[in-house]
Amino acid sequence: MEEHYYVSIDIGSSSVKVVVGEKFHNGINVIGTGQTFTDGIKKGMIDDFDVASHAIKDTIKKAQIASGIEFEDVFLKMPIIHSEIHDIEHEITFNGESTEITGEHIEEVLDGIRAKNTSNEIEIIGVFPKMFKVDDLHEVSDPKEMIATQSLSVDAGVITTNRSVLINTLKCVESCGVHVLDVYSDAYNYKYILTPTEVELGAVVIDIGDQLTQVAYYERGNLFDADNIPMAGSQITNDIAQALNTTFDQAEKVKEQYGHAFYDLASEQDVFTVNQVDTNEPMSFNQKDLSDIVEARVEEIFLEVFDLLQEMGLNKINGGFVLTGGTANMLGIKELLSDMVSEKVRIHVPQQMGIRKPEFSSSISTINSGISFDELLDYVTINNHETTSEEEYVEEYVEEKPKSKGFDGFFKRKANKDVETETYTSKTIGARVEREDGTFEQPKDENEKPSVMKKIMKSLFE
Repeated sequence: MEEHYYVSIDIGSSSVKVVVGEKFHNGINVIGTGQTFTDGIKKGMIDDFDVASHAIKDTIKKAQIASGIEFEDVFLKMPIIHSEIHDIEHEITFNGESTEITGEHIEEVLDGIRAKNTSNEIEIIGVFPKMFKVDDLHEVSDPKEMIATQSLSVDAGVITTNRSVLINTLKCVESCGVHVLDVYSDAYNYKYILTPTEVELGAVVIDIGDQLTQVAYYERGNLFDADNIPMAGSQITNDIAQALNTTFDQAEKVKEQYGHAFYDLASEQDVFTVNQVDTNEPMSFNQKDLSDIVEARVEEIFLEVFDLLQEMGLNKINGGFVLTGGTANMLGIKELLSDMVSEKVRIHVPQQMGIRKPEFSSSISTINSGISFDELLDYVTINNHETTSEEEYVEEYVEEKPKSKGFDGFFKRKANKDVETETYTSKTIGARVEREDGTFEQPKDENEKPSVMKKIMKSLFE
């Protein structure tokens, strides 16, 4: 990728978003964006190849014009749908030889997990280290520059996805004239919209998009589990269209202008008219009428989220709930969730100029993931990236209330997942160069590094 420039492509259910950013001393500086609404994508997957491809090309062009950069290398975000999460351990040995651990060793131990994949149905889109262990003694988050004589092991989370879904998405993106350097799952990316306190105590991210609501729970600094439900903003719009006897497009406009998810706070004074589908006579409604429709569906979405959390075995959310995604723009949605739970609730809005909307949370988090792995593997030598502090986040916490009516004693925490057969991982070998004898060497120059995803593409299409 261009030096210190990072480009993310977010293929959502209603639009494609591209963000161009650069490493900055306090995080990421956004220098260009693009967004194109499209019907070629359904539930985060390619539905119409030509329509989706056109939208991706158009969005890339917009981002290149806005940023002034003709980029070719991108990071691709994949949704949680059709994904699974596993915990796997792996180690490499040094046979008593005193060795200073480098980014190459870290990459090697992570690639060892990737090399275990024997399935033709799945591909790994993420191996994220939870903890490294040096000589089976020192547990550290970053072992670089430490000395080991026996081994370096890693306890890692592994995110897998359906092989055909990955193939079709990669093929569509790379047909637009860009190269995918790496793929990052929303399940991992959401960590970067949480504050350090939230991710340590245990927090839930609820990303309500157009056709999917994605849920991820983090605790003690790492992803614990993630899942999704096929219900989101478009279902709210459908409900409005049916109840008000109008078209989907008109219902979408009404939702954006007057939608309110909490009936108690909706206004009777905000009146609007909508055309009817079976008559020329428009009908008048107020925000209170609309909220009666919206609240029912949003409440159903939250109840489905609670069911997912129960399946994860959770009984307490110490770090609270964080709402994001396009539907999080709706008035009253935070207040409704706050009325249903006793935990803290906030809406996350990215703070970078040009993307101060909840729907861009996933895009900027993908760039955060790319920077994080570049630094871990020592691909970036300028160490000026710092985690955004809690004070820099938009946090509107709700005051503590008495125990909730819908969340009390609701969760029961489960034991960590056991993976009976540790065979889930990709056949990729990271960003190293393959020698003729089958061993690998780290590229000496940044420009020599082959794309990680080019190797995935090669293995997928062979």
